[in-house]
Amino acid sequence: MFFSGLLYLGIGIIFITQKNILLFAVKGLLDILAIFFGILTIFQIIGFIPIRKRPLTAMSRLFGSLTNLAIALMIYYRPEEVISLLPMIFGIYAFTSGIVRFLIYLQYRKNQVSTRFFIVIGAIIMVVLGIMMIIEPLAYLIPLSNLIGIFFIFYGSNFLIDGLVEGLPLEMKDSFKRRVRISLPVFMVALIPHKILMEINKAFETEELNQDNLISFKENIPCDLEVFIHVGEKGTYAFGHVDIWFDGKIMTYGCYDESTFKLGGAISDGVLVEIYDKEKYIAFSQSHLGKTLFGFGLKLNEEQKIRVREKIIEIHENLYEWKPKSKIDEEMGIKPEQPYKEYSSILYENLKGKFYKFVRGPFKTYFVLNTNCVLLADTIVGQAGIDLVKIQGLISPGTYFEYFNREFLRKNSFVVSRTIYYDLEGKGKEMESEFAYMEQKDI
Repeated sequence: MFFSGLLYLGIGIIFITQKNILLFAVKGLLDILAIFFGILTIFQIIGFIPIRKRPLTAMSRLFGSLTNLAIALMIYYRPEEVISLLPMIFGIYAFTSGIVRFLIYLQYRKNQVSTRFFIVIGAIIMVVLGIMMIIEPLAYLIPLSNLIGIFFIFYGSNFLIDGLVEGLPLEMKDSFKRRVRISLPVFMVALIPHKILMEINKAFETEELNQDNLISFKENIPCDLEVFIHVGEKGTYAFGHVDIWFDGKIMTYGCYDESTFKLGGAISDGVLVEIYDKEKYIAFSQSHLGKTLFGFGLKLNEEQKIRVREKIIEIHENLYEWKPKSKIDEEMGIKPEQPYKEYSSILYENLKGKFYKFVRGPFKTYFVLNTNCVLLADTIVGQAGIDLVKIQGLISPGTYFEYFNREFLRKNSFVVSRTIYYDLEGKGKEMESEFAYMEQKDI
């Protein structure tokens, strides 16, 4: 950690103070890219494409060679145009982030959340900055390099502090808690759990992994709170979902009322579900949704447990019961003629959980880019002393995974276990069905 911190710190200082080194590095990189695309052009002309199994047609070879030649010439003769792409990309990112903040502001105004003023100010700044960087990208190249340098300095400082306090007892470390932690941008960590899942699938296929490898204990003691990070192989499941287990119940928050869906469920009424059978919930998530769950177990002291319970009580004071269709039918003695299609009804039918909606506040409306499952989980788990505060406006399941996985690898953190709930039997059935389909298709 200490070495990584020094490395990031050095990179940050170079970005701020050594513009000549950066210019030399960028120029060298552009020369390499120009040579690379020039070689690709030659390969396309002679038809030597080592990564393709099937030969290309003459027309596709001609089009590919002309494209690669155009890119090589542009990089060599107009490098400033290529360099300007970086500020433009950051400008688009800033503009998009500003629009997202405007949507958050509108949601908070509707739900009468008091902190909305600062959000709209941030939105205006981000939109204006984004537009300026898109219009005049080269003018903002130096300020952008300074901004990147500042980010690396703060990010490296996190590693340095972690390395310095690594040897301290857990009780003493509480006094060093930071209220802000610089995390990687969301687009860099959003798909980390999915990447790990793909590696696990590959390891099982090659028999390099077995079920015993999926459970790791730093300390062989029972955990008091477990954070679950769900991930699937396809669609939106690849970005993950987060819920927690504490005091014998699962707490999961999301867009469970399909009648209120807007933008395909990106915005809806926020629904909190409490389920009292942990093992059954895990099995349901695996079988019904085809998910793999990463569980990080936390060992809490008595003071931390009290703070977490107080936060849960505070949340409950702002809830009222909501009933999915399957529960309403059950109470009225109605038997459905066809299986339920709504996820909330299926969830109740299988697990008999308790469903709640929020009276007021930010969680009254679910918004996938802000008031999502991760933010609610962090609101509760943060009471245990986790110093993870969002900087970019969004904590994704990937951000949470990166944080807890790193804390598990640390010697004296309160993350004491890591369990991968992987349905090997279900994966085997999926593979069998795929092979059967392939054989039928061949026939």
